[in-house]
Amino acid sequence: MPWTSESGNSYNLCLLDTNAISEILKNPLVEGKGFIKCFPPSMHVPCFTIYNLIELRRSDDVYKKFLSFFSIYPIFLIKTQSMILKEEIKAYDSENEISVLFNAFTPLGKNDSYNLEEFIDSLFLNSELSKLESTWRSFENETLKSWISNKGNFEVTSKDPNSIDAEKYIEQAGLQTLIGMEMDWCKDKIGHKIVPDINKFPSIKIMLYSLYYRLYDQSWKVTPGEVTDILITSVVPYVDVYITEKFQANIASKIKKKVYNLEKVSIKRIRDIR
Repeated sequence: MPWTSESGNSYNLCLLDTNAISEILKNPLVEGKGFIKCFPPSMHVPCFTIYNLIELRRSDDVYKKFLSFFSIYPIFLIKTQSMILKEEIKAYDSENEISVLFNAFTPLGKNDSYNLEEFIDSLFLNSELSKLESTWRSFENETLKSWISNKGNFEVTSKDPNSIDAEKYIEQAGLQTLIGMEMDWCKDKIGHKIVPDINKFPSIKIMLYSLYYRLYDQSWKVTPGEVTDILITSVVPYVDVYITEKFQANIASKIKKKVYNLEKVSIKRIRDIR
C-alpha cells in the first residue's frame, strides 16, 4: 500500500526481513548496490520492524554497518505484530484504513547531530520497547518450545507440507490463535453470536501459514530466530514489496490467493537484488 507524503509524492513500502538486511550489509557492492538500483529511494521507502532492530542490535559490528548503510535516506519503522492486530480489530466493523507505520527517520532531521543511531536509541527509551528487547531471547526460546510441543496436536495427512493440510491447519488454529491474543474482544463477539472471521486478520493468517510450512517440513532447521522471522511476516500484506530469503519467499508465493491483499505484494528473493 503506497505511502503518500504531505507534498503529494507516493512511495512504495519495501519491507526487508533480517536475512535480506544481513546480505546487503555483508555485500554492499553486490546486494547493497543491487537493492538501491532495484528500489531507488525516489520511489521506495525501506521498511523495518522493531524485531529487525532487536536482532541487529545484538551484534555491534552488524549494527554499525546497518547504521552506516541505511542512514543516508529516509526509512520507516513498522508497528509490532500486536499493534497491527489492534489496527485490524479497529477496522473489523468499519471502513477504517489500517496503518502499519510506527515511526519514520529522515537524514534531514531536527539538527545536524540528529542521526539514525540517535533516532533508534530514542525509540528504545520507550519502556515497552526496552522490555521487549531485554526479554527477546527468552521469548524466542519459549515460543519455539511451545510450537514444538503443540506440533502433535494437528494431524497431518501427508509427511510433506501441502495446501490441503495448510488450509485445515488455518481452520483449526486461526480462531484459537485470535482468542489467545485478543480474548476479551473475541468473548464479546461470540457473546453476540458472532464468530470472528479470521480472513479479516491477514496478519494472523500469514503467520500461521508461515508456521505450518515450517513446522511440518522435515528439513526445517529449528532455530529461535525463526520466531522473529514469522512475526515479521505479519506486516507483509500491508506493504508493496517484500524482500526475503528463498524459503519464506516460496511460502508467500504459495499462499498469495489465501491472504488478503497478498496478491498485490511483490515478493522478491535475495537473488533478485544481486
